[in-house]
Amino acid sequence: MSDKKKSLPIILSVVLHLALIVAIIWKFIWEPNIPEHKYVDAPIQARIAQAPKTNPPPPSANEEKKREEERLKKQQQEKERLEKLEREKKIAEQKAQEKAEAEKRAKEQAELERKKKLALEKKLEEEKREKEAAEKKRLAEEKRKKEEAERKRKEAEAEKKRLAEEKRKKEEAEKKRLAEEKRKKEETERKKREEAERKRKEEEQRLLEELAAQEGEFFDAMEGDVKKAQALTELEKLKAQIRSKLVRLWNKPSVQGSCTITIKTAPGGVVLDTIIVGGDDVYCQTGIAAINRASPLPYSENPDVIEELRTITFTFDPSLKD
Repeated sequence: MSDKKKSLPIILSVVLHLALIVAIIWKFIWEPNIPEHKYVDAPIQARIAQAPKTNPPPPSANEEKKREEERLKKQQQEKERLEKLEREKKIAEQKAQEKAEAEKRAKEQAELERKKKLALEKKLEEEKREKEAAEKKRLAEEKRKKEEAERKRKEAEAEKKRLAEEKRKKEEAEKKRLAEEKRKKEETERKKREEAERKRKEEEQRLLEELAAQEGEFFDAMEGDVKKAQALTELEKLKAQIRSKLVRLWNKPSVQGSCTITIKTAPGGVVLDTIIVGGDDVYCQTGIAAINRASPLPYSENPDVIEELRTITFTFDPSLKD
């Protein structure tokens, strides 16, 4: 719209100049004959009106020459005027063209400046986005490194605690093993003494009661054999149940090996302690974990069976999962 408004005065100026030139040319073609017609017709009309009896004398050669000179002079003046108008028109057209070219150059320069400005703004915006993306990436990398360092620190602490706990358990297990060995030794010695004393007393009573107690001893022996058979049957069943539960809860390591563990239980199947008899560390650790998960183990209310299950020895090896 701005270019059209600027071009409108130029177009109007050109149209006006063209109209003026056409009017001048039209006048130049028709005006020289008008005086001649007026000059010739007027006397005729006058003569018709006045009805003269004689014709006016023809114009002299000087008058004709003078009129011709006047006509030529007017033609020359009109020609010069038209030439002047043509020059002015060309000058105006040239100025209009120069003005249009200047406006075009100014417009092109303004467009070039606008594009440069947009390109600069785009470049600055792109640089800003790149800086923001780089900063975001840097912060994310810092966060990742911190999280990684924190994770490694926690893993190191957990590993340290695990090793310390493992060492403590081994030391505790060793202490318990030594204490248990000592207790068993003392218990064995005590039982030997008690057994020797009992046998001595029994021998004394046997001679006195041998005949009187033969019948009663026979029936007591029969009853004891029945109870023993029942206890053995229940014990085997519970051992099978315990084995099944341990195998089900045990996570077999991916390497070959085995571990034998002694399990101490209380009435109700509660695991009191685990003692590593021998084997590979990874198998022992996974075996102890399975035992702890399985506690309480299957149990019985039968005192004889409870006594038999107070100490259970179990071996973890790959064949359990085959």
